Amino acid sequence: MFFQRPFRKMLLLACLCLSVASSGHAQWLVYELVFSPEADSVNFSSYRSAYLVAPARGGAATLILTTDEGGRSYAVADGGAKFFLAANAEQRKTAFSALAITGNSQALYTAAGDLNRSLLLDTPEGQTVLRVAERLQGRLMAADDESDKGPAADGSIGMIGSATITGTLREDLTTLVTRHFTGQNLAVAYVVELLEKYGYSPDSGSAPLKNDVETIREDGSVLDPSLFPAETRPAAP
Repeated sequence: MFFQRPFRKMLLLACLCLSVASSGHAQWLVYELVFSPEADSVNFSSYRSAYLVAPARGGAATLILTTDEGGRSYAVADGGAKFFLAANAEQRKTAFSALAITGNSQALYTAAGDLNRSLLLDTPEGQTVLRVAERLQGRLMAADDESDKGPAADGSIGMIGSATITGTLREDLTTLVTRHFTGQNLAVAYVVELLEKYGYSPDSGSAPLKNDVETIREDGSVLDPSLFPAETRPAAP
């Protein structure tokens, strides 16, 4: 008994409750996340991967969750993650977190990475250098006692599961969205348009975008899908 689709909706709705207006920063980071379920999970399924679009200086970030199970689909959790700096005298890390609670279902996403890379970016205001994490590592943990549902036809009940999260900085997408977009909703729409060009469709419950993804560049031109080469994407579009 798998809970991929109900679990998706639970995450999405809870993330939407955390949504806030995007910041005025014009520097965006895009990470590609891959979720690898752990073997001791019970009745657990989730999205296969995601794109995290985050303000480089920290704040509300958006997750674009993707899967190719049962057809290619995506869901947008607009502003549903927090992107921030965790630091003390010994360590400095970039981190993100997202919490979902719906009824008896709960899920927590966390991942972090060392600030080990200086990245030069062109922005509408000029060039800037950011200290960023090239990779993120973390975990997804989820649980549901299903006391409100009762056993399935096969007698199974309850869900407990976890997955490792591996994130990679997409320097190509980071460069493009920072160069062309001052609004986070436009940066998200850029990634969504490219997903749709590769055959992905909105999942049920996905948040509608406020912009026409066919003409989202600020100069009105249509984005080129060749900027998103398929060979660079593990288990995603």
